[in-house]
Amino acid sequence: MSNLPIIVDPGSPINIKAQIIGQVQLLIALNELKSGDTLPTVVEFAKHLGVNHNTVAAVYNDLIESGYLIAQRGKGTFVSSNEIVKKSRSHQHIYALLAEAYDLAAQFGLSASEFGVAAYSQALLSSRTVDTPLKVVFVATKQYEKDICEAISSEIGVPLSFLPWSESKANSKKSQLELKAAELVITTAQLLWSVTSSSTPDIEVFAIDVKPELELLIQLSSLPRHAHILLVAEEKAESEAMKVSLEKAGIHYLNLQAIDKKDLQQNPEILEQAELVIVSRLVENYVRQQLTKVDRVMVFNFHLDLDNISLLKARLAAIQSSRSTVSS
Repeated sequence: MSNLPIIVDPGSPINIKAQIIGQVQLLIALNELKSGDTLPTVVEFAKHLGVNHNTVAAVYNDLIESGYLIAQRGKGTFVSSNEIVKKSRSHQHIYALLAEAYDLAAQFGLSASEFGVAAYSQALLSSRTVDTPLKVVFVATKQYEKDICEAISSEIGVPLSFLPWSESKANSKKSQLELKAAELVITTAQLLWSVTSSSTPDIEVFAIDVKPELELLIQLSSLPRHAHILLVAEEKAESEAMKVSLEKAGIHYLNLQAIDKKDLQQNPEILEQAELVIVSRLVENYVRQQLTKVDRVMVFNFHLDLDNISLLKARLAAIQSSRSTVSS
């Protein structure tokens, strides 16, 4: 699209960069800019708007980082087709209400910039009374995604956004945006150092203590010393976390071998050599299909340390209190 229907008001109290960003986001939300549409080059767009090309470059960078646009080297800048864009399009009725409100405000003599400032000021005042939930992210390996994530959320009464450790470790823009937006990041004790060291200093990280369930520990305690126990998960980091968790629970006298599904596919005979095979839920069906004696398979289930949960609740209450103090 060579020319976008965007207007820049140099006399507005809202800076030019914010004006352009807001209008591009609106065009995307209204589907006037469709996913895959090409945006003009920085130079073309700057010339069309009559603004400095550095301003347009900053606009594009912000919209790329926030997920609205994607840049492909040598090809150009395009509208994304991700969840952020889809979510913005689901809010079209809100923009319709804003249009109606502006039409009414214009009848009373408010300019577009005056309406924008008034709407922003009203939003700030209203936000003081809106009890929005805390933004909390849970970073862990995949086997924690459903059971543990849901269990923590249920215990603390706050919804959690799950971020797989593999994505966080890859340092993707999406994961970094997710972490920066969080008021608290929760992770497992095994990943605490890794998550903390890979995050920026202003991101607060809390370690939750996830322990193997008692039934599993009793079964392992009944085995002879140095018995060969195979720990199998989708990824090696997951099976290693299982091993660390068992060792922390006092299971030091067994030969614990952590492998992933790929290792097992390359060496299937290792299953028959183990006295007991402990699996994550993601690989349970696969492992049972490979074994002749399925009674030697146990799922690695967990439970939460309630004292640890109490500390987490106290920390969340402190963050909520701090937020209320700032808003008032």
